[in-house]
Amino acid sequence: MTKSKIYKIVLVALSIGVVFFVGKLFIGVSAPSDFQNLDDLATLYPDYVGVVFPPNIAPANFRIEEEGDAFCARVTGDNGASLFVSGQNVEFPEKKWKRLLEGNRGGSLRYEIFIRRQGEWFHFKEFQNQVSEDPVDPYVAYRLVEPGFDYSYRMALAQRCLENFNERLFVDNRSATTSACVNCHSFQNYHTDRFAFHFRRPDAPDKGGTILVDGDKIVKATGYVDDLKNTCSYPAWRPTGDFIAFSSNVTRQSFHSLSTQKIEVYDGTSDLVLLDPRKNEVRVVEKTETKMETFPFWSPDGLFLYYSCADYLPKASSSDVEALIKEASNRTAEIRYNICRRSFDEKTCSFGAQETVVDAASQGRSALFPRISPDGRFLVYTLAESGTFPIWRPEADLCLLDLTTGESRVMSEVNSSDTDSYHSWSSTGRWLIFSSRRDDGFFTRFYLTHIDAQGRGSKPFVLPQRDPTFNRQRHKSYNIPEFTVEPVKLRTETIMKATKRDAEKTRAVSM
Repeated sequence: MTKSKIYKIVLVALSIGVVFFVGKLFIGVSAPSDFQNLDDLATLYPDYVGVVFPPNIAPANFRIEEEGDAFCARVTGDNGASLFVSGQNVEFPEKKWKRLLEGNRGGSLRYEIFIRRQGEWFHFKEFQNQVSEDPVDPYVAYRLVEPGFDYSYRMALAQRCLENFNERLFVDNRSATTSACVNCHSFQNYHTDRFAFHFRRPDAPDKGGTILVDGDKIVKATGYVDDLKNTCSYPAWRPTGDFIAFSSNVTRQSFHSLSTQKIEVYDGTSDLVLLDPRKNEVRVVEKTETKMETFPFWSPDGLFLYYSCADYLPKASSSDVEALIKEASNRTAEIRYNICRRSFDEKTCSFGAQETVVDAASQGRSALFPRISPDGRFLVYTLAESGTFPIWRPEADLCLLDLTTGESRVMSEVNSSDTDSYHSWSSTGRWLIFSSRRDDGFFTRFYLTHIDAQGRGSKPFVLPQRDPTFNRQRHKSYNIPEFTVEPVKLRTETIMKATKRDAEKTRAVSM
């Protein structure tokens, strides 16, 4: 075959590829003109019907879950601009999608779905989505984990850009020398210059610790408190200053074979501690044998430390940790948490008396994961029937407390019939991200909802993916979402090297 013939074949192949690519995205400039109207909405996956989008969100691609031999969709904004895409997977070009959102900020988008069956086109009932004036923080950090938490060597901390589909693993335990659990990350005031996470080594507990990042400086602290002998977990950076609140926990899991709730995660013991990372000094906020405190979170002004607290009257000796753990496993259904808080004086580094903010235990419920909106007005928490970790409980719902009026309510507008749990506010207080099992009851995935000035949420939508079927293919759960306004700057290799160092011993200081 001569070079000229080869050249012509290559040109023809390229031309066919270009035609196929262009034809997949844009079939001409208009929808079918001859069609039959249907009264029903098309079934879409994910369900992006009647939601509110941030003006800077990545393309909300979806799949048309209907039978047909041809598919197309048209989205038209209030300003008259439109996008027309063909194919059962409706994947919008990023630049055109961004222009459409920006051009209709504060307005709406009208969706038309067409399918062809046996040569005839059908037009489904139209629907609208809103485009908010409020942008969402451009990044969210989270943990990727197996749904059963039984393979610690497959854990990672990732960060996703919400304005596109870029995801980066900034902590990946597969690069560690051995299996390790990475968890409990926290950033100071939505920035990434200061953050912390815990690194646990099941094979060598003394090799684990808490990684503290302060600019270019990385410290590996022991993560243990001398008189507690428990690891420090669930960090919460104070919005200003140098303090991090932790809970010191002994955490275990139970696996059920007959119950629909396959896993129960619980604490055998837990107390609150305060760490000054600059001095590597830790103070025990309170250590009691009759209460368990966990999941600390600061108010935006740093004047109060919120947390979950449960009355616990163990029969076992407090020095017999394994007996306490076994007892906690048997009494999980009896353990119920309230949301409490303590005032904090930065000058004296001291806490005030405990105040109950949400009394859930008296109502036979358990309130966990307190998170305060950046303006200090709303507190969102997870409510379950009992226990420490509601992430596997189908009855778990998000609730909102108005701290100015004292009124508390279940957020029925955002909850589902399955687990709705871990949640985080955006830096503006206009967006809430949370994990939910509503998709399939097994994997947790992230949903976003717009929160208005009265604390009402919009219909939640799942975090967009380039391939709309991606979540069905990725057998991972997402948890502990934390918004940030910037990406993590340190290289993954630099962070992981710090996990292999010898830990610096934390100094215990009296309160």
